Amino acid sequence: MIKRRAVIAGATGWTIVAASAVRAQAWPSQQIKIVVPYIPGGATDTAGRVVAEKFGALLGQQVIVENKGGGNTIIGMEAVAKAKPDGYTLLLGTTTLATNAALGLKQPFDPLKDFQMISTVADIPDMIAVNKDLPIRNYKEFADWVRKQPEKVRFGCSGVGNQPHLWGELFKSVNKLNMEVVGYKGSADAIRDVMGGHVPVVVDVVLPTGVHVAAGRMTGILVAATERCPICPDVPTIVEAGMPDLVSAVFYGLAGPAGMSSSVVERLNALCLETVKDPAVKKKFAELGFVTTGSTPGQYLDKLKFETDRWTKVVKENNIKVEG
Repeated sequence: MIKRRAVIAGATGWTIVAASAVRAQAWPSQQIKIVVPYIPGGATDTAGRVVAEKFGALLGQQVIVENKGGGNTIIGMEAVAKAKPDGYTLLLGTTTLATNAALGLKQPFDPLKDFQMISTVADIPDMIAVNKDLPIRNYKEFADWVRKQPEKVRFGCSGVGNQPHLWGELFKSVNKLNMEVVGYKGSADAIRDVMGGHVPVVVDVVLPTGVHVAAGRMTGILVAATERCPICPDVPTIVEAGMPDLVSAVFYGLAGPAGMSSSVVERLNALCLETVKDPAVKKKFAELGFVTTGSTPGQYLDKLKFETDRWTKVVKENNIKVEG
């Protein structure tokens, strides 16, 4: 009797394993959805569609983008965090996974526990530019000029509490520069005021700021990357200026709800890595100002932890508060 029960139990165990393997092999058997936590039309939306198009080609399965903007990306992220963890609802996560937590915003999920990280996808580096009529052509001249001003030097950014703003605060603290932020409702307004001479400095990402620098409408000071940006290749990197610890970018990655099967996560990770290595995809991302990346799920999680700790410290030291 004992042997018969053992055989039955063993057979049952193998049946469960076999069924799990069949389910894993069957993925994907239906439409996959990538949630972009922004309204249509922006760089994040475009990036999501580039990934979806490549995934669809690789899988032979329809992959769509669903825009769920609002709540500083919290609405879209919540939809994924609470979705069924079957690999059919994914998130194009952004830096807000780290900065929202750093700012203490109320979120109906834990960014570090309620998502399964899959892979980083791309970075868009931060940069500093100034009004072209200022007597500034490089970082040393910029720092000297700021220190000679009798009052705080204002720097514009696309919004108080966003990642470029937080990096600007970190940059000024490390370099002991007397600067204060002027928050706008988007990059375009900040750039316009810098070009018009109303604010001397802008801290933003390389697109669209780098385009204006390349056209001679502003002077680029630094790009917060390890390599020069193709959009504005004449602008030195933060590493060239001797500040490797200040490398910084708005980063994007693919994630799903916590609880996804390891086999599906592995398949998605392989798809991500194949996607970001594709020359056509790299070209499309470069046109948007992105540098493609790619990582293991663990590396993506480590990056998120590092960025959350980094910006939490900046928020506390500078007493930054935003509504939400």
